[in-house]
Amino acid sequence: MAVGAPPWRARSLARRGAPVAALLAFATLSGCGGLESLDDRLFDAQVETIRAWRADRSGTDAPEILIVGIDESTLDRAHVPIAMIHGLLGQALDAISSAGARAIALDLVLPERSFDHLAPGSDAALIRGLSLAGRRAPVVFVLEPDADGRLRVPFAPFVAAVGEHGLVTAQLPVDRDGIVRRFDPRLSAPGVRTLAGEISYRLGRAAEVAEPGWIDYTRGAAFSYVPLIDVAEAATSGRGAALRERFEGRVVVIGSVLPYVDRVAQPVSLVGWEYPNTAPPAVVIHAQLLRSVLGAGLIRAVPGWIVAGSALALVVLGWVPQIGWRWVGLMMAVAGGVLLATLLHAFGWRLGLSAPVLSGVTAAAVRTSLDVVLARRERARLAQTFGGYVSPQVFKAIVSGRLGTGTGRRDMAFLFADLRGFTAWSEVTEPGQVFDVLNRYFAAVTPQIHRHGGTIDNFRGDGLMVLFGAPELHVDPCRAAFQAACDIVTHGRQLLDSIPGSAQAGLDLAVGISFGEAVFGDLGSGERKDFTAIGDVVNVAARLQDLSKSLGYPVLMTMAVFDRLGPMHSPDPGSCSPAPCPLGEVALRGHSPVSIAGWRPVGES
Repeated sequence: MAVGAPPWRARSLARRGAPVAALLAFATLSGCGGLESLDDRLFDAQVETIRAWRADRSGTDAPEILIVGIDESTLDRAHVPIAMIHGLLGQALDAISSAGARAIALDLVLPERSFDHLAPGSDAALIRGLSLAGRRAPVVFVLEPDADGRLRVPFAPFVAAVGEHGLVTAQLPVDRDGIVRRFDPRLSAPGVRTLAGEISYRLGRAAEVAEPGWIDYTRGAAFSYVPLIDVAEAATSGRGAALRERFEGRVVVIGSVLPYVDRVAQPVSLVGWEYPNTAPPAVVIHAQLLRSVLGAGLIRAVPGWIVAGSALALVVLGWVPQIGWRWVGLMMAVAGGVLLATLLHAFGWRLGLSAPVLSGVTAAAVRTSLDVVLARRERARLAQTFGGYVSPQVFKAIVSGRLGTGTGRRDMAFLFADLRGFTAWSEVTEPGQVFDVLNRYFAAVTPQIHRHGGTIDNFRGDGLMVLFGAPELHVDPCRAAFQAACDIVTHGRQLLDSIPGSAQAGLDLAVGISFGEAVFGDLGSGERKDFTAIGDVVNVAARLQDLSKSLGYPVLMTMAVFDRLGPMHSPDPGSCSPAPCPLGEVALRGHSPVSIAGWRPVGES
């Protein structure tokens, strides 16, 4: 928009710019990767909120997934390191499958070669356990990539025991903050399913893991685990009934729960046996992922048109003309959006709000900045157009909205100035010249008045009325009025000296000053108003200006003004110094007598 464009054109451009701002803001922000972290934080807060809100966290939509953990007690009681636990693991697999487990997932990496020479019979025990379990239920175990990213194939007899379809990967996408929130089947190697994908496929829920999604951390209670050694000992001691009661019809995940081994951060702690601020074992993530895909399903992203529509709605709110409604409406909409996103999360949908919210805030910031620029231009235009018609104090009060709010009452000083002999001079002078002299006179004295903080009420022919103390309060109105009067006389006489014939015509200055209480404010009708002040003190100043000529003093003031000038005044009434001189009580036309003082420049008598 060109500088100086009329306000209607600027507002029109602002309205036309709303759709453009919406498109630019959303297109820019929706592609910003940094916004994902904001949505992730909101996701975590929603998980906490929904889990606290749900009275029953272990309903039928969150199937019970059992964890069999390899913990410190298992290794201590078996007297073997975790790499040599094959025999114990084979016993547990046989026992769990015999107890009627629905499916078994080993979140363990089996070795690439035999360790039977170190623990004779351990390989055979594991192969037997895998074979028996694989005949009774789906069994999978994970493959680990090497340094080059190729999957390491375990010892061939282990693979043969479950078949190649039992080989899975356990990679899950880790977000920028190190937390696992998502599931993405595309991370799996070609021809190899993920742990959750294979179990879901074998149990008839393959569609649930066909597309990426977010793990539903809002469902189900915190996990506990059964030590692997307890399962093996229960099997050897003939407690099959207890094992069947625990495992029948359930999906079992076997993995490490050792401290500082295979730990991955999650949005909420679902570990029931450790402190909540401890990073959970990875086996817990797989268990919760299986809860999701075998239960209510993964959290899915809402359609893109909903996100785009939300962004457009917030941008429109951010472009509301009224600045108060703009920001209040935007904040209310954001709060409503957070509530809606939380409800959608509870029902399995994820609505990312960062791009829509920042789009709306960007639009509101742009519109607010545009409003500020337009307001400044409008103020500059008003100052240029109307600044010469009112005093600076009145103009500031107008543009700041302080005028038009009623009347006020306070003590202030009033100054009336007039050109003596002007009427007679103007009768014999060409009107154009009269007009020129008045403009030159007012141009000479107006800056002096404004310099001392005076507010010019009006120009009346060759006279003027000035207020000191309204609309802005003045700290020393009497001294300011007196100094302004001295400058008016000095500068006014310099101008008159340049006018041919002014001395012969008797042109001179006459000033009256008074101080007292008056009422000020807008006076007039709804169609036309003036800022002015009224009161007896105003009339007194006008009468003193009329009296100036007969007393021989260019400036007359009431004793209320004189007393407030302080050490400036002269103690000698007959002195002709620049300080005012008390003149006693005088009669005023149409008014009771008033005590006054007078001032005239040095050298006048």
